[in-house]
Amino acid sequence: MTRPSVLSSRNPVAVVKIHRATALSCLAAAFLAVFLVTALCGASEPVMKTLSAHVVKVAPGNGSIDVDFKHPATNKVQHLTFYVDGQTGLSRLKSLDELRSGQVVSIDYVEGPQKRLLIRRIARVKLSGPPQGIEKFRGL
Repeated sequence: MTRPSVLSSRNPVAVVKIHRATALSCLAAAFLAVFLVTALCGASEPVMKTLSAHVVKVAPGNGSIDVDFKHPATNKVQHLTFYVDGQTGLSRLKSLDELRSGQVVSIDYVEGPQKRLLIRRIARVKLSGPPQGIEKFRGL
């Protein structure tokens, strides 16, 4: 005499429970796969950061720039060195040699190999004085 299987149509409750368990395990596996893909893909791209700092020194040959950055939360001054590479963009500058000690610059950067700070964009920040082009303004 053969016994009916648990999955037979005679026991629909058992069938529903098995299908629910299978569906939940498939859903958990899908979430795990999405999490792993997101974590692995996101780790390869460096995070772009921005800060404003005072120029201390520009290295000869435009290879690097030393700046002092005052941290807004702690008010501690940090001395940082940023490096130029093939992806560096200069905003309204022909070269880093145009920068002088004491000027304020805005720097977009990423952390590269060996924790080197690589400039992606650098621009001089104008702190005071009339807006550029105001000498040509004749009124409305």
